[in-house]
Amino acid sequence: MVPTVFRPSEKGLRKVFGDLEADVMELVWQRGSVTVADVWQALRRERELAYTTVKTVMSRLAEKGYLKRSTKERAHTYEPTMGRDAFLRAVSEEVLEGLFVDFGEPIRAHLVKALRERDLPGLERLEALVRGERRRRK
Repeated sequence: MVPTVFRPSEKGLRKVFGDLEADVMELVWQRGSVTVADVWQALRRERELAYTTVKTVMSRLAEKGYLKRSTKERAHTYEPTMGRDAFLRAVSEEVLEGLFVDFGEPIRAHLVKALRERDLPGLERLEALVRGERRRRK
C-alpha cells in the first residue's frame, strides 16, 4: 500500500499525497484516532474547508488503505493503518527500487556524490554497511 504517484518537486508528504490528503494524514498520525469533525475543526483554522470535503478525502484515504474506518456511537472514527515512520520507509523503498531498476548506475553515482557533498557521516555509514554486506556474503 504505497502511493503510485511521486512528485519529486514537492515537499514532504506532498510528494505522494495531495495537499489536503497530506494534512489529513499528518493530523491522523499525530492524534491516532479521529473523527471527520476532529480533522475538519483542526484544518479549518488554517483554510476554508467544507466538512463534506474532509469527509470525502478521509473516505478515499480509507478506500486506498491508508486509514482504517470504524463506527463508534454513530460516528466514523479513523486511524492510520501504519505509523508515519513505517509509511515513509515503505515509500522510500518503493521509489528507490523503481529508480534502481531503471537507472541503477546513475542513481548509485548520484547517491555517493550527494552524500559526499551533504552528509559525509552518512557516506561513512553507507561504506560501513557495504563492507558489512560484503563480509556476510563471503
